[in-house]
Amino acid sequence: MVTDFGHLAVIFAFLACFYAAGAAAYGAVRNDDRFVQSGRLALFLTLPLIFIGALGLWYALITHDFGVQYVANVSSRSTPLFFRITALWGSQNGSLLFWCLIMAAFVAAAMAKRWDVDKPLLPWVTAVMALVLAFFLFLTLFLANPFVRTDFPPEDGNGLNPLLRHPGMIIHPPMLYAGYTGLLVPFAFAIASLITRRTDNLWLQVSRRWTLVGWAFLTAGLALGGRWAHDVLGWGGYWGWDPSENKPLITWLIATAFLHSAMIQERRGMFKNWNVFLIMLTFASMFFGTAFIRSGLLTSVHAFAASDIGPYFMVAMVVMLMACAWLWLTRLDTLKSERALDSAFSREGIFLLQNVLFLSAAFTVFIGTIFPIVSEALTGERVTVGPPFFDQTVGPQLMALVLLMGVAPLLAWRKASARAVLQQSLAPLVFAAAVVIGLALGGMSKPLPLVGFGIAAYTLAQTVMEYVRGVRARVQATGESIFLALWQLVERNQQRYGGYLVHLGVVLLAIGALGKGFYGYDVIRTVNLNESFSVGGYTFTYRGIRPVACEFSDCQTVQALLLMQAPDGSLTAMFPSRDHYPEQQHTATIPYTAGHFNEEVYVILAGWERGGAVASFQVYVNPLINWIWVGSAVMIVGFLVAFWRAPEPEFAPVRGRVTRLARA
Repeated sequence: MVTDFGHLAVIFAFLACFYAAGAAAYGAVRNDDRFVQSGRLALFLTLPLIFIGALGLWYALITHDFGVQYVANVSSRSTPLFFRITALWGSQNGSLLFWCLIMAAFVAAAMAKRWDVDKPLLPWVTAVMALVLAFFLFLTLFLANPFVRTDFPPEDGNGLNPLLRHPGMIIHPPMLYAGYTGLLVPFAFAIASLITRRTDNLWLQVSRRWTLVGWAFLTAGLALGGRWAHDVLGWGGYWGWDPSENKPLITWLIATAFLHSAMIQERRGMFKNWNVFLIMLTFASMFFGTAFIRSGLLTSVHAFAASDIGPYFMVAMVVMLMACAWLWLTRLDTLKSERALDSAFSREGIFLLQNVLFLSAAFTVFIGTIFPIVSEALTGERVTVGPPFFDQTVGPQLMALVLLMGVAPLLAWRKASARAVLQQSLAPLVFAAAVVIGLALGGMSKPLPLVGFGIAAYTLAQTVMEYVRGVRARVQATGESIFLALWQLVERNQQRYGGYLVHLGVVLLAIGALGKGFYGYDVIRTVNLNESFSVGGYTFTYRGIRPVACEFSDCQTVQALLLMQAPDGSLTAMFPSRDHYPEQQHTATIPYTAGHFNEEVYVILAGWERGGAVASFQVYVNPLINWIWVGSAVMIVGFLVAFWRAPEPEFAPVRGRVTRLARA
């Protein structure tokens, strides 16, 4: 009964979306604010309605209602309560409902905000959001319904996919969903601005913080996905250029380009046309990637099984792109820049170059990701593009972006002085040269990573110098202590110095990627019981395998014991293991990690014979990989600094009658 009531609530949410879109559009055309406010209220109500639907499915999962097909597919009586709750997004049908719930939360937050000067955009923002949410609810109700019941309920369910029983994978999907759905808000504001033919920056200023929130969730989702892959998949790394990884990366790259370009429009009134194009492209990339992953067209470590929703996604994306293109092309006269680019050697010029690199990297990832589908359509044979292609094509572009991060803050608006830039770059260049020379003397002779470490060192030093210059100026002007001056500096310029903190995180992440990518290695060794083998400066002695209690009741675990002697003589016991799930016919390789912060030793049990008398191990040595996790955390802290207590933009008052929501 509770689950069926939840199903009914989702149906009402679907109907409310259509009413909201129609009422808001009618109110805008008729200039009748009563209909606009009625549509706004209807769209706001979709959040509690979809939440009731989610509660209904959660109730079925918690109470083992295997009469609901979704519950039988993703849960079992032995599944712990926590994983029964998170099973809501454990498969296609439930994850779509959860997607709708998060999207409805962003929509409700947008509807609940104060609509003062931006009220002319309200009807069309409401209509756009309502139609997009209605599309996802349509998929949930008619093509991937998680509330469908079976006439012959099984006594027990299949249990949750073993790969999803990890903290990173539990948090990773909600973060990505929030990132994707959060980008609906700036997209809706952009479309509303085009429909109303506004020539100002209102849509950009109002939606700036929404874009930043969506970007931050995407960043966190990518980082958590990398950590999950590192801990569960036995890759020995964090990134495999899998389609499921590439999809959010493409959206992240385009959204990052938009965030940088938006600053130019706000400061100089330039790139208006470009920014509208970027936010449309950002939202389209979300649609495209989601369509391919959820349709099962792309092979991935956690892609969804083949389903019927792919064609609907593609049709919706084509309709959306055609509508956006028509709006964009018919409003070009309202998107003219207020100023021209005075000089390529300026902050505007360097931001434009960054945008080109961001889009170029995104396009490269896109081509490599869809190439198997294209090759199969053209030749009948699926050709897979491997990580070396991405490493050799995308890697240099990303390192060029890291370099531009260090140069951009030095350039003045309109036109920069080469002499001034060189003077301010002198100390960071000296630091970078010292780092490169030190690494070369230490035995690192490969030219490409040396260049990469030099770029990272330069940008790191240059970014730190931005803080040093600001603090020094405040200390001289106010006599404050260094720490108080730093606090006041960041508090008064949150967006600027929060952005610099994000840049620092990117540099640290790049350092980790360079260390792992160029100096990491792995070997496979097969040894007899009590036999030793060496990898690098580490010596491993195999002491046998044994069955141990599994963390979950539906699996069987075999654990190996290795004694690792580090170069300094210290001993560490390592316990790589393998979990076998008979019901799901799945085996998970659980690695064991040791070493120290700057060099991780990652060992997996590859197999064994004759009851453990012979065993095979794959050993990865991952230099600097932990800096990837540190850099990701610093990026999120930078977002919090930029977002925390940031003042809302001020606008000139708009003349005209404003009807209150309560009065409507």
